[in-house]
Amino acid sequence: MPAIAGQSVWSEWIEQARKADILATVMSFPTVQLKQNGTAEWKGPCPSCGGTDRFSVNVKKQVCNCRKCDIKGDVIHFVEVMTGGGFIDSCEYINKTPRPDRTRDETLEEKAARLAKNAKRQAEYRAREEEQARIEAAKAKRDEEAITAVLDRAVPLAGTFGEAYLRARGLTPHRRLTGDIRFVSDLDYWGAKDNGVRSVVHLATLPAVIAVIRDFSSAIIGISQTYLDPKEPRKWKPEGSPTNSPKKIRGEKKHGMIRLGGLTSETMAIGEGWENTLAWHQLGYGPDEVCLAAAVDLGNLAGGATGPWGHPVLLDADGRQVRIKNGIPDLQHRGIILPDGIKSVILLADLDSETYATAAQLRVAVNRFYADGVEVDLAWPDPGKDWNDLLILEHGDGGAGSPGTPL
Repeated sequence: MPAIAGQSVWSEWIEQARKADILATVMSFPTVQLKQNGTAEWKGPCPSCGGTDRFSVNVKKQVCNCRKCDIKGDVIHFVEVMTGGGFIDSCEYINKTPRPDRTRDETLEEKAARLAKNAKRQAEYRAREEEQARIEAAKAKRDEEAITAVLDRAVPLAGTFGEAYLRARGLTPHRRLTGDIRFVSDLDYWGAKDNGVRSVVHLATLPAVIAVIRDFSSAIIGISQTYLDPKEPRKWKPEGSPTNSPKKIRGEKKHGMIRLGGLTSETMAIGEGWENTLAWHQLGYGPDEVCLAAAVDLGNLAGGATGPWGHPVLLDADGRQVRIKNGIPDLQHRGIILPDGIKSVILLADLDSETYATAAQLRVAVNRFYADGVEVDLAWPDPGKDWNDLLILEHGDGGAGSPGTPL
């Protein structure tokens, strides 16, 4: 019969488990996916109840917490919840050593109950995952049908109100660059009617410029819709909620890009929006042989970062530093994925928004491309401007007299 361990031995063994590295223990479970959020905290989906970022581990306080389920406590508590085992079993899991004696082993009935509880929790988790997959599949099908319906109605830009929009912005691109930029004369706009009201209603039917979003294989994954004022060739100022935007994405933008012409070079210039990329090219910058694209927005250009850091200047309402990206790419959350054959990129900065935050995003993009073995260069406009601003300033008349090949 095994010897009965003394209280001091038990206490030391339990304390060893309690002082274990909580982050390493949490990350040892394959369903856990966390990323750093500041110096002491890691966040991500809860391994028990799902979500997006409701679960966190504080390595300074050595505690974990889920805002929804019962994971709230130290490392031993976390293992109890994840394994469905008791306190002593969890200490064994953490320490990787058996308890000081085996006199407190669970009965067959207790073990069966524990395994059944754990199996039920796992089944509930799988059911949630399957339901989420069904929801996403249904949305993807609706988006695909809607994108097809819009593109079936879209026409080339030449001679349309969409071409007038480009001309008003000083843009006179060669037609070979605008094959994926099209026009629809009457596209429904749906948005929030009032600020704070989540219900979406039909607000207007408007002319719109449609830009095709493709993935690295050239497959269509989404469209960017720029709604125009029906009387003047400029972006429409949305009615209703201030959250409404004149640009809307249908389908997917993640990892994709708007291609402006074919893959004619091993160097690709990439801006946030397609108007700015065309403006940069029209201004005559860059090498003679360069292909063009737009990432749709800065977040998709940069991809995810491993965490934030403090803004060097801006403070929030509580006097704390505003958080911006730390410049270190999270390679599990990528931005655009380049087509085959691209060896170098020129990233076209846009400085008409907050400079430090923009630079932090671009640093993430630069480091991510470097990690992929891609050469990177940055093109910066004048402070407070984007490339389309500079094009309009250069022509002075809004580009109306600019030479160019008809679309």
